[in-house]
Amino acid sequence: MNSQWYKNQSDKEARKKELLSYLNAFDALTELLQEETLPRTEYDCPSWSHKQADTNGYNRAIRHVKSLISFKDS
Repeated sequence: MNSQWYKNQSDKEARKKELLSYLNAFDALTELLQEETLPRTEYDCPSWSHKQADTNGYNRAIRHVKSLISFKDS
């Protein structure tokens, strides 16, 4: 479980129990996010580098959210 979930929490065990109760929702969200990753940009457009940068940022954000909601080591 990512330590960011415990940041500024006085009762870490209660927080962990609360988060684990959302596990089914997190799993469903992970499945949805799997489908949201964007493919690489086509390079036939003059502004391909801007589109590629946007795609890379979007995919990075999706990976970050997926890492936050992954509790495999719990």
